[in-house]
Amino acid sequence: MKFKTNLILTVVLLFNIALFAQDGRMLSGTVTDAAKVPVPGVNVIIANTTTGTATDFDGNYQIMVKNGDVLQFSSLGFVTQSITITNQEQLNITLQEDASQLDEVVVVGYGTVKKSHLTGAVAKVGGDEVAAVQVARVDDALAGKLSGVRIQNQSGEPGADPKIQIRAASSVSGDSGPLIVVDGYPISGNLATVNPNDIESLEVLKDAASAAIYGSLGANGVILVTTKKGKAGKVNFNYNSYASTSSKYVKDIEMLKTAGEWASELQTSAYDLSETDPGLLQYRLDAYANAPDVVSVEDWLFKNGSTTNHDFSVSGGSENIKAFASLGYLKTDGIVKGQGYERYNGRMNLDANLSSKLKAGLSMNGYYGKQDIVPWEMRDLLRAYSISPIYHTQASIDFVQQLDRNRQALFDSGFTGNNIGRSFDQDYRGIGLDPTSIYDLKPGDVVHDWQYGRNQNGIGGTGDAGVAAKFDNSRRWKKTYFGNVSSYLQYEIIDGLNLKTVFGADLEDTQTYVYHGILTDGQQRSNQTELDISNLKKSTVLSTTTLSYAKVLADKHDISAVAGMEFVNTYYKGITSNGSNVPYALPLNYDFFDPADVITNEVDETQSRNGFFGRIAYAFDDRYLLSASIRRDGDSRFGANEKYAVFRHYPWVGIFTMNPFLEMPMRLAYLNLGLVRGL
Repeated sequence: MKFKTNLILTVVLLFNIALFAQDGRMLSGTVTDAAKVPVPGVNVIIANTTTGTATDFDGNYQIMVKNGDVLQFSSLGFVTQSITITNQEQLNITLQEDASQLDEVVVVGYGTVKKSHLTGAVAKVGGDEVAAVQVARVDDALAGKLSGVRIQNQSGEPGADPKIQIRAASSVSGDSGPLIVVDGYPISGNLATVNPNDIESLEVLKDAASAAIYGSLGANGVILVTTKKGKAGKVNFNYNSYASTSSKYVKDIEMLKTAGEWASELQTSAYDLSETDPGLLQYRLDAYANAPDVVSVEDWLFKNGSTTNHDFSVSGGSENIKAFASLGYLKTDGIVKGQGYERYNGRMNLDANLSSKLKAGLSMNGYYGKQDIVPWEMRDLLRAYSISPIYHTQASIDFVQQLDRNRQALFDSGFTGNNIGRSFDQDYRGIGLDPTSIYDLKPGDVVHDWQYGRNQNGIGGTGDAGVAAKFDNSRRWKKTYFGNVSSYLQYEIIDGLNLKTVFGADLEDTQTYVYHGILTDGQQRSNQTELDISNLKKSTVLSTTTLSYAKVLADKHDISAVAGMEFVNTYYKGITSNGSNVPYALPLNYDFFDPADVITNEVDETQSRNGFFGRIAYAFDDRYLLSASIRRDGDSRFGANEKYAVFRHYPWVGIFTMNPFLEMPMRLAYLNLGLVRGL
């Protein structure tokens, strides 16, 4: 007997090994450069999966693969290679250098720098990568693309502002969102105001070393957006369009059943109903099984969504004048009833060479966005039982009236448990704005759960208003208007030394609207109603002047420096009104409210800020790097005795040498105090 058992186990083990061998196998190999020197730290990843490994110090790797997998080999300074796996058991790779990565220019605060000379944490995403993701907002397209940057859509509403955290939250009670700078101008709006198709590149300044030059405004990180500019040559026209559909997650979730489905489920062996009174059990099972015209709340609330997007741009110019202009339109219908987003964008960038030393530019951007927002919490909508239609039919009215008579018959037979003697009409139901008795119902009336009985005397579940009552008597939306105009004038004093001034203004107008009428409350209590309206405007006028120097001396000394001053005035103006006890059957106007039921707040504030800043960076032979930055800001919000504060990034020193394996700079040691003093 023991021999037979061992034999069976052996056969099963061999069978599993055979299956495993067919499903995957271990692949090994070595990665070297063109000089046959092993390359450590190469990422070896199976495309479109999270499975991967990295080469060791000797360039060796091992990874489990199967035929058809596409293996990608990537490392900084080398061209990425992709290999399709067939029957290889060993795969050696030779990577080719990609020196262009090290010479790539990265935008930083008030200037640019070679990627190989970065002394701070800066992440870059190309405009093509952003536009390739079909989403409503730029920040949604960045999700998962930037290490140390967390982008989370908290509401799920189309067009909603996601929460952006760079490295970590840096404010306990205040706004933790980053500063948004578009073409050198810190805008009042957010990334929604930028059309994804207008972006040339996007950089994120993630640490104190790179963001300190923006002072307190950069405490939560900085996102630098560079938009597309015109190029010399013939005029180019570009049109992009896409359409997409979306739907709810389709799966048979156990608890999402209609009345009839529950009747069938309850009569299976999965439930023990032996302790339930037979008369009550049959009464409720018949009610579940025979409820007519039942509509699943989920099916009524969720629907297929769709998105359409159109973008048109034109660019071109001569050696002296270059222009870029674009128009964009997006419309999204969400997967939830009452949910949608519509966006219009327009942009124009104009650059001109006024002389061999003088340059000028003008940039204009306009945005309009409207969000239609689900006016109730989803949990309040989904708590309704799927035992009825959304609006009554004659069949459903006849059914609830018969169900009430069946309840009375059960009581007359001697059963008195579960409040079975209570009529469906017995509890308090509203103030008569809609039928308070099931015997007064008419086809087309909104269905409420109580009309099917509660407290175990029927099959109704809650005393809450029906979902149709909530949607028909409530609304919520948000509109945003944004406009930005900025100009610059740049003069080259001598070779490498430039004086530049930027002047601009922007306006953001945000309007919100929330209405909940009395019929949305199951008991029609007036104090549960609300009408909240706000209209807030934020405008900014900014002037920045910088003197910058950049020069490479003797092919080894790369020196760059910038010094500047900035003056900003920000104006806040608007009004918010919050009303309760909304009058019934009157226009939604605060003039009809009792003055005691309306709370109004007015905003009229001006904030002024001026700052002086500077940065110096030095690189010797691409091996030794030094950088330091400082900013001194004065703000009208500071105390009278502390109108100014200094934000400094102490000198950062990096020692680099040539890596014999990668033939590229490698950091050996560094000193980075990276402290920022401020608010």
